[in-house]
Amino acid sequence: MENALSHATRVAVVDDHIIVSEMLALSITKAPDLELAGTAVNTIDAMRLIKREYPDVLLMNYQLPYGNCVDTIKEILVESPKTRVVLLGTAADDALVARARDAGCAGFLGKNSSISDVLSAIRAAVRGRAINRTGAFSTP
Repeated sequence: MENALSHATRVAVVDDHIIVSEMLALSITKAPDLELAGTAVNTIDAMRLIKREYPDVLLMNYQLPYGNCVDTIKEILVESPKTRVVLLGTAADDALVARARDAGCAGFLGKNSSISDVLSAIRAAVRGRAINRTGAFSTP
């Protein structure tokens, strides 16, 4: 019988800035409780990745080519309702964050967050905890 805690959290990264995507992917692969499910650079590739991998958590830049984050979150959650989406961005207004949350997003992390904060946010998201703009956690 498999212990539920032995299951690695599968994480996908979607960011059109390759250096950001590669750094996040590398950090995820080095964490013993996380597994990289794949990367994508735009909303079209993100949907292909979701349909192929069904990750537990999707880290997604809120500004991507070929679509907007709110519509993409809705599409992701129709295809993969158990996937928790965490948006990453340099800055976002409160209205965008609210629309993303209304669409089902688990929260928003600024790209000024540390890798440690991002990994903590992944772990919090998979446990069903919301993430606010500062990276702090609260219950949904």
